[in-house]
Amino acid sequence: MLITRVETLVVRLPVDPAGQGETREWSIVLIHTDQGLQGIGRGGDPQVIARDLAPLLIGRNPLSIAQLWEQMYEAVWRGPGRPAMSSIGALDVALWDLCGKICGQPVWRLLGGYRDKIPVYADGAGYQNAPDQSPQGIATEVKKFVDLGYDAVKIHMYRAANPEEVVERVQRSRELIGPHKKLMIDVHHAWDGDEAVATARQLEDYQLYWIEEPVRQDDELYYMRKVQEVTTALVVGGEGEGTLHGIRRLLEAEALEVVQTDILVGGGYTGLKRIAALAQAFDVLISPHGAQYPDINCHLMAAVPNSSIMSACPESESHQIWSRMYNPPLKVENGHIAMREQPGLGLELDWEFVERHRV
Repeated sequence: MLITRVETLVVRLPVDPAGQGETREWSIVLIHTDQGLQGIGRGGDPQVIARDLAPLLIGRNPLSIAQLWEQMYEAVWRGPGRPAMSSIGALDVALWDLCGKICGQPVWRLLGGYRDKIPVYADGAGYQNAPDQSPQGIATEVKKFVDLGYDAVKIHMYRAANPEEVVERVQRSRELIGPHKKLMIDVHHAWDGDEAVATARQLEDYQLYWIEEPVRQDDELYYMRKVQEVTTALVVGGEGEGTLHGIRRLLEAEALEVVQTDILVGGGYTGLKRIAALAQAFDVLISPHGAQYPDINCHLMAAVPNSSIMSACPESESHQIWSRMYNPPLKVENGHIAMREQPGLGLELDWEFVERHRV
């Protein structure tokens, strides 16, 4: 079996709940073979894929995944550089989907098959396009996701949120959802080191499950360790670090308790499997960034023993596509995704949906 063609489709969807016309584009990658099978991937830059990476795949055996990954990696670092890693990730996911279809096995089993059910947290509260950014408004949004069946919710704080407002948001949210649901925050590198330590100490009363990227990046390694000393919450990060060597630097500095390398930026399943093994050697959990990609993240999370809890933008939100692009649709039920036994990713594109929104 040989790869004959690499195709990238782009779909455009409205994402603004206020109806102001805001849209977002999503890439879908298809790898075609001479025997009629095709692999599905998501993300990446269509120009980088067509110009730099697709020529490396045409005429090759799609089962030579590790070899193809290394050759794409070399091409990226000699060419468009680190931002192009997400294009490798998209193609790697499609190659593994093909591999599963060829072997008649789901990807999560081929990658390791450690568990068949993944806990999921709602990653949607506090987004910048939310109409009500007040502490009570955010708490109401958190409660909405709990009512949908999620046992864990993450609040995005962004740089505009000062420590006092962060504490109030967390306090109001905890009061609404009670003591038994997991509550997490993402600070997006907003605070200097001393501010991060002091705020983490203030938040300890509210039993956070994790604090994500609390420290600005100029002295992240030292202060991420200091934050760990004052909180029982997990201190997590590294979503933008996609290389094995960069994650090793963070782990050797004991800066992280959960590694969040993005599923695409890390190079797809081939790259993330390596990063997960490295994290396990340091007794660290892994939870890949990508609330818009639970459809592909779940296979990695189901495969490795040190996976934590997985993010998903709830299906009720307009700024997501994962729950709408497949037939039958992928679903989060009772705060979990149950893995499927169909070959590959176990997902079939809803072509009526794709063609309706295709650019």
